[in-house]
Amino acid sequence: MKPAVLLIVFVLFVSVSSSWAGRAEISACLKQVTPLKTQRDQVAELDGIWGLFQKTAELQDNSAEAVNLDKKINSILFHLDYLCNTTDGIPFDELADYVSTSLSEKGEEKFKKELIILGKNEAQIEVWFKFSKFAVANRYRVLDPQRISGTIQSTHPLIKKYLELAEKINGKIDKVSVLQETQDLTKQIDNFLEIDPYMSQAIHENSQIPYADWDENYGGS
Repeated sequence: MKPAVLLIVFVLFVSVSSSWAGRAEISACLKQVTPLKTQRDQVAELDGIWGLFQKTAELQDNSAEAVNLDKKINSILFHLDYLCNTTDGIPFDELADYVSTSLSEKGEEKFKKELIILGKNEAQIEVWFKFSKFAVANRYRVLDPQRISGTIQSTHPLIKKYLELAEKINGKIDKVSVLQETQDLTKQIDNFLEIDPYMSQAIHENSQIPYADWDENYGGS
């Protein structure tokens, strides 16, 4: 076999092997999140903390606190999945590809004028351009799987308390302490989301993504 052919085969082998390793790593990471989701689902089967508050006369007036706690637990799990799935970088989505390519080919001023013609306002365009720069800069950023695992492990006590709180309400046990425990757990989660480096990074990165229907008027549709 010629050297050039051997080189091509080697490159393809390394590429495929890296891809397999990446998928295996992501799968192993997501498996660590599964038990947490199982506990969250157990609470969901009881209608969530909000549903339990709604069904309990003494707690109905504080349902907003329950909704807040349910949302924070779901946010933790969403961002853990995100960390696992972006170990080797943040994939370009359709918007990032469209904006970065257009900026490269047309330049900022020309592309901006086109977007204005398509009905986008200055604020939307600024968000898109900022997101494009962020996506390009972080496309190949790397996370440490061991540190992600540490973040996942740190969430176990929080999810466990969440399940125990739901079981307490459902079991008609000590309603007096439930509201305080709900507030305390919410504060603990807020603190975790702020001080855990990878969790705060995940929240920041997701906050950069425009969630509006960006397809409106794109390409004249």
